[in-house]
Amino acid sequence: MMKPSQTCPHCGVYSTISVVSIAGSSHYIYMCDHCSKLFLLVMDKGKVIDQYPKRTPKLDAAIPLDVANDYIEAIKCFDVSAFKASVVMCRRALQTSVIGKGASNGRLIDQIDELCRKGVITEDIGKWSHEIRLTGNIGAHPDGLEDVTPQDAEDLLKFLEEYLNYVYVMPAKVAEKRARQKK
Repeated sequence: MMKPSQTCPHCGVYSTISVVSIAGSSHYIYMCDHCSKLFLLVMDKGKVIDQYPKRTPKLDAAIPLDVANDYIEAIKCFDVSAFKASVVMCRRALQTSVIGKGASNGRLIDQIDELCRKGVITEDIGKWSHEIRLTGNIGAHPDGLEDVTPQDAEDLLKFLEEYLNYVYVMPAKVAEKRARQKK
């Protein structure tokens, strides 16, 4: 009999997996044969209907750890349908980043505008940043604001990913390439 294969939520590798334990008629604990980490598959009639963890995000090392941790938490919140929490963590990651990029202490709206004026971020990235700020506010404040939808949370995660690529990842890649060219 052929061993089952699955993309591991930890290492992201499509690998054979080994059953470690069966918990009830539909819950199976597997171990990835590539990275040896455990995960749970919920199955119905042989088909995977859910898994835990959903995914373990892999971020570029150029992203500062405090920003990366907030972004990863936003992703984990999204994966368990905690959409308000996800957008609030996106907002937190953004504010941690703008402070790290040299914005003065104060309100996030002013910090984003300051980075735009200084040329640290472009006007378009500033607009994305304001979307993250505004939707994060909706998630954080219950006072008459509309609710956060799954699409809102997904959009913010995508916006934040692009922001992180622009602010951290691409400059690091350019610096690496220039360093290799100088050698």
